[in-house]
Amino acid sequence: MGVLRITPAFQLSGDGVFNRMAKVDIEIVQKVLKENGIDVRLAAEILNQIREVVAEEAVEREKPAKKQHLVLVSEPEGGLPKDLVGWVVQILEDDDPREASQKITEVAGVFNGTPKGQRLPVASFGDACQSLPTKLLKENNVWIKTREPVRVIAVKNSLGRRRG
Repeated sequence: MGVLRITPAFQLSGDGVFNRMAKVDIEIVQKVLKENGIDVRLAAEILNQIREVVAEEAVEREKPAKKQHLVLVSEPEGGLPKDLVGWVVQILEDDDPREASQKITEVAGVFNGTPKGQRLPVASFGDACQSLPTKLLKENNVWIKTREPVRVIAVKNSLGRRRG
């Protein structure tokens, strides 16, 4: 049996069991209030409160921000080797891709200032990608998708087909 998440769409019945409540159209609520002789002003106030709650919930369910993927390639001191390795990261779609490595470096500096960072300092970019807490990176709008470095292989864009 899975984990039950309690949301406003669930109702506790008398026997202690949660039942899913149906979503009801506002016009139906208005009709039922009118049929039961509820004062017109009171019914209007109730319906306005329902509309406000629905509007607030719609604001809370905004779409997540769009992100772009990047591959950050490790460049050792001696220049680029033939066997390249790198990390796949995500940043917000509107962020400058050239600043992604700088953000990770800044997060590493902040991490090294914490008690845990002083015990286990991050010394290289690879260490930062492997061991920085996701929470710190997320606060700076960076998501590392591959904690371990992956090989980067250059391929020719042409498929070798000839046009007739």
